[in-house]
Amino acid sequence: MTNQQLIDHGNHMMDETDQAIDRAKKVVHETVEVGTETAAALKAQTEQMSRIVNELDSIHFSIKKASQLVKEIGRQVATDRCIMALLFLIVMGVVAIIIVKIVNPNNKDIRDIPGLAPPAPTRKLLWKSD
Repeated sequence: MTNQQLIDHGNHMMDETDQAIDRAKKVVHETVEVGTETAAALKAQTEQMSRIVNELDSIHFSIKKASQLVKEIGRQVATDRCIMALLFLIVMGVVAIIIVKIVNPNNKDIRDIPGLAPPAPTRKLLWKSD
C-alpha cells in the first residue's frame, strides 16, 4: 500500500472510531436519563409505600381499638344479662311467696312479707242484732 492509502485508511479508521465514540456517548446519555427517570420513579414508589405503611399502621391501631371495644361491650352485655337473670329470679321468688300466702294464708312456715298486708281475719261481731 502506498502512503496515501495508509493515511486514507487511518483517517477512515479514526472516523469510524469517532462515530463509535459518539454512539457510545449517546448510549451513556440515554442510560443516564433512564437511570434518572428510574430513580425518580423509585423515590415516588418509596414515598407511596411509606404512606401505605402508615395507613396500615393506622388501620391496625383502629382494629385493635375496635377489638377492645367489642370485648368491653361483650362484658357489659354479659353483666347485664346476669343482672337481668338475677332480677327475674328474685321477682319469681316474690311472686311465688305471694301466691303461696294467698292460696294458704294460715301456713306458718312462710313468714309474712314486710309491706304486704296480712290476711284479713274473720270478722267477729260484739253483739248480734235480731
